[in-house]
Amino acid sequence: MLRLKLKRALMPERVGDADEADERVLDHLARLGCDPAAPRETHHFLYLPARTGAEAVVHALDSDGWSTTVEQSEGAWLVVATRARTLTVELVHEIRACLAALASEHGGLYDGWEAPTA
Repeated sequence: MLRLKLKRALMPERVGDADEADERVLDHLARLGCDPAAPRETHHFLYLPARTGAEAVVHALDSDGWSTTVEQSEGAWLVVATRARTLTVELVHEIRACLAALASEHGGLYDGWEAPTA
């Protein structure tokens, strides 16, 4: 019984709606005591099928003030885009839409974000 409870605790919660998932992350950060008015560094993950697409995404993000890294990951190119901003529901939805569109333009996909709590 304890093993089953432990296994459930380690599994990430799946939320079908991306906007709802973003809002839950923001709520979770607030419950952890993170100041919503303080700029918070976020890391966003974009997967591209070709290196040229990854480089184009990096160029677009770098020129817009993002810090980026690129690495090959499981048959694709992973772009990690990092930036510190004051997070609001509206901003997080806007970032998701922009990054999803940018990834899609180059045949890739946006795979969400994370924010350190410390």
